[in-house]
Amino acid sequence: MIKPLIALGIALSPVAVASAEEFAATNTYVTETKTWPTGEKDGYWMVKFTGVSQIAKGPIETMAVECNGAGFWSAEGIVGTGICVHGSGEDTFVLRFDNKPGSNTWRILSGTGKYIGLTGSGTATTKKLPGNRRVSVLNGDVNLAN
Repeated sequence: MIKPLIALGIALSPVAVASAEEFAATNTYVTETKTWPTGEKDGYWMVKFTGVSQIAKGPIETMAVECNGAGFWSAEGIVGTGICVHGSGEDTFVLRFDNKPGSNTWRILSGTGKYIGLTGSGTATTKKLPGNRRVSVLNGDVNLAN
């Protein structure tokens, strides 16, 4: 016979479940890039982006962002990974980006201060601008469960 949980002395309390929110941001950077050719049409790259993440949708504020990454290029495209640290001081979060031909994705790894518990993932597109500048558009979902 199955007994109800209350009859067994186990009290169930409601659990707050935060739902994901749509997230959109435009990151504008100044870049420092180093490259090393490893063949006629391929090579290795490292890059540092510093700039601003302008939030269009979601529970995150517009903030400073610094990204560091590395990978390879070839005739098939660019492959690489790295991290971006958003914010400053005690209120920051770190996301990982992964670049593959035809697929640029990101996911949040951790947060501090008011971003503790932040999770999320999505896609990104990055375009080169004149000089050593770039702009990335991030779209996805985030969940800030505090």
